[in-house]
Amino acid sequence: MTAGRLVLLCAGLALAGGLSGCLGGPREPFGAQTTPPPPDYDRPSAWLAFPGRDGLERSVPDGLTAVAEAEAPADVFFIHPTTTDVREVWNAPWDADDETAQLNPAVLMGQASVFNGCCRIYAPRYRQATLPALGYDRHQADDLAYADVVAAFHAFIGRYSEGRPFILASHSQGTFHAVRLLQEEIIGTPLQGRMVAAYLIGGYAPEAFPEIGLPICDAADQTGCVLSWNAAKIGSRTARLVIDDKTYWWNGGWKDQDQARAICVNPLTWRRQTASGATAPATLNAGGMPLPRAPFPARAETMPPFRPQLTGARCRDGMLEVDLSDAPAAYGDLLTRFLGSYHMSDYGLFYAAVRANASVRAAAWRP
Repeated sequence: MTAGRLVLLCAGLALAGGLSGCLGGPREPFGAQTTPPPPDYDRPSAWLAFPGRDGLERSVPDGLTAVAEAEAPADVFFIHPTTTDVREVWNAPWDADDETAQLNPAVLMGQASVFNGCCRIYAPRYRQATLPALGYDRHQADDLAYADVVAAFHAFIGRYSEGRPFILASHSQGTFHAVRLLQEEIIGTPLQGRMVAAYLIGGYAPEAFPEIGLPICDAADQTGCVLSWNAAKIGSRTARLVIDDKTYWWNGGWKDQDQARAICVNPLTWRRQTASGATAPATLNAGGMPLPRAPFPARAETMPPFRPQLTGARCRDGMLEVDLSDAPAAYGDLLTRFLGSYHMSDYGLFYAAVRANASVRAAAWRP
């Protein structure tokens, strides 16, 4: 198993609160370690994705093109998932290279790139909490990582976005931080009116957002709303560890009791979960894209074409259930085998749908 695949497996276990036996952790407590220096978001080097580079986030499936950045109607602020398997420290250096953070290229090509049909893409590097830290209950490493995300968002809003509408997007650890960012920096501020939508994928996002002023998306062209899903095998109980009994930031502090159900918006219908839990058929799935694998190019390139009708999907009690019994092995991994979770393919299973929907919502946005 490659280091990148190990990161995904253990990140999933960390989200589930079950890291024991997967990875060793730092020998010293958080406060005894030297903290990596923070990034300077006024410098393009502090961004994993940044307009004008023709980076991997500008890659497109065969037959499609990326929007010209000068003509893009909106921007994306993308908070990346855990991309490194560093384990001897609580927070990884923000400038870890692709040898140390081996999932950086895969995340740019397989996740951030879904937004290049509509948007300029900004993805900050940050001192991400390492895999052992994700299972630690004191949250110092989470707070440090989040402080970088906030600083990057302030730079994005103040220096780069120039008052344009924006999409907030994330995956896994990134979604953990995005849930907090929405509450502390967007909801109830003028920025809420500029937000096209929040795609909080591959992590727990509570259904309680409407209570604090942010509706859950329930139509393909709705704007100013939040959506989320976590893909899993039909009926899997172990996959639910990613959304059940979580500790998360809510109303100014860490919350670990009386948890709201996780948001589930079906990416094949763009409707939120209902009691009926109707299945959207695979015929609605315009195409999936497996998470790209090494070797990676230095610049954007054409990716393989979509695989149409990869899977249908239905929301059931906060999870998005899928059936990939006839799908290529590239869409599964050890996390799928052990937990029944398609965590690493949350974006890829619905790549074409997400790409098209981001463009629909960006076009529908009105000030």
